[in-house]
Amino acid sequence: MTTTLVLFSIAIVGVSVLGGLLPLATVLTHTRLQGYLSFSAGAMLGAAFFHMMPEAVRMGSAHTLNWSAFGLLALFFLERFFAFHHHEAPADPTEPCPTHAHEHSPGRGHSAGLVDSAAPGGSASGTKGTSLHWGAAAFGLAAHSLAGGVALASASVIAKGEPNAVGVAAWGVFLATIIHKPADALTIVSLMLRAGAPRMLAHLVNLGFALMIPLGVAIFLLGMGKMEPDAAASATAAALAFSAGTFLCIALSDLLPELQFHEHDRVFLSLALLAGFALMGLTSMWEPSDAHDQAPHHSAVPAAATVRERG
Repeated sequence: MTTTLVLFSIAIVGVSVLGGLLPLATVLTHTRLQGYLSFSAGAMLGAAFFHMMPEAVRMGSAHTLNWSAFGLLALFFLERFFAFHHHEAPADPTEPCPTHAHEHSPGRGHSAGLVDSAAPGGSASGTKGTSLHWGAAAFGLAAHSLAGGVALASASVIAKGEPNAVGVAAWGVFLATIIHKPADALTIVSLMLRAGAPRMLAHLVNLGFALMIPLGVAIFLLGMGKMEPDAAASATAAALAFSAGTFLCIALSDLLPELQFHEHDRVFLSLALLAGFALMGLTSMWEPSDAHDQAPHHSAVPAAATVRERG
């Protein structure tokens, strides 16, 4: 389990760092980015519904799902008071993105471009883009990345029976995380470049942000290592349910702001969303048919005990 978690963390750090290079390597139009985010959000929704919530119930009880509500609200208020979770592309004048009244809300266009130098400072897009300081965005994204590390570790600890095994839930959380992380890195680097920050500083901040996932993994494992097996199993179930709520909040924050802004490509974006959701549904089918028939806690105790011994 520990070795696989290390490999998972290294892979996530790698794609996060590469995501920060995108603003320097290519131009992401609004529609392209929304297609990617729809797929990513579908994967996160699927990970929460097909992997994280069922495993939390298996390890705990139906009441364990109450932690999902706390996770969703915690991330919601973090974004409301510190930095909202957004990913936006620079405006592309050649992109067929209508701004007619029947396709956009009155007085509103698309969300602000992260590096939209063409947007006037007093416009809706320019105001929003300049009002969000990159430091606030980095803080908010780093906080939910820590939660993502906890999600990855808690999903890995629940492996069935074998201390060194990694279950399907862990693979589902890993896939959803690795799909989504480049967009977060893109946000931070784009905001820093727009603010005039040196590129080297932007890449260093992006690297620090990427390391939040393994830090979250380490914090979780160290915490579990201080607990008795039964207590660790209950805490793992609660952490997994809480993390599922954060995944739901992240996915919905990417989807809902653009819900009414894309009549011209709503089929494409809907298909992208369903593709990500279906991917997680397919990975859940790898689970053995009797996996959820086991008594709660039994499979979690060996894994939690192993973590405690190694701590």
